[in-house]
Amino acid sequence: MEEIKKSKEYNYLEKRIRELKENFNFKQSMSGITKRQSDRLKGLRMLCHAEFEDYFESTALNLLMKAERKWDDKHIADYHLASLLVWHEKIEKNDDIQTKVHKIIIDYKKLIWDNHGIKEANIKKMYEPLGYKITDFDSAFLATLSSYGELRGEVAHLSMKHTNQLFDKYDEFDKIDKILSSILQFERIVYWPQ
Repeated sequence: MEEIKKSKEYNYLEKRIRELKENFNFKQSMSGITKRQSDRLKGLRMLCHAEFEDYFESTALNLLMKAERKWDDKHIADYHLASLLVWHEKIEKNDDIQTKVHKIIIDYKKLIWDNHGIKEANIKKMYEPLGYKITDFDSAFLATLSSYGELRGEVAHLSMKHTNQLFDKYDEFDKIDKILSSILQFERIVYWPQ
């Protein structure tokens, strides 16, 4: 069986998620969880969401940095940089090509730094300028990310008395593992297209 390639971003994410799960692990009784255990699961969700968000942002910036290096070294616009040139709306006609490229790179970095989430709209906003259509990515994966983003939002912005969320350690760990394993398919599209 062929071994799946993993980026350094993915390897870090996988290690970090494993650490978080270990740090927030507890023995759940058959009758459910305590308030303290519920708070631990909320903390786990918040931190895992932050790690997933960082992964998607870091991956986009990594693709940009590779394109920028290729441009700076050889004055060749790879697929990602060419896509950014097409995507960018505010190119000054009087600027030379070097200035245009660096302005576009700076604007794209700002777009990534202003990202706050992992929902489908966030993925689209970050990856379409690099030349990916949202339909390039698995729709079930995008739906899972959006759902997890909504769950995180409820934890972050609502008191428990205003939410109907019931926590279960096994369900929470399963959601996290499902996202983590699905990211490998995402990587095949952005790093190792066939």
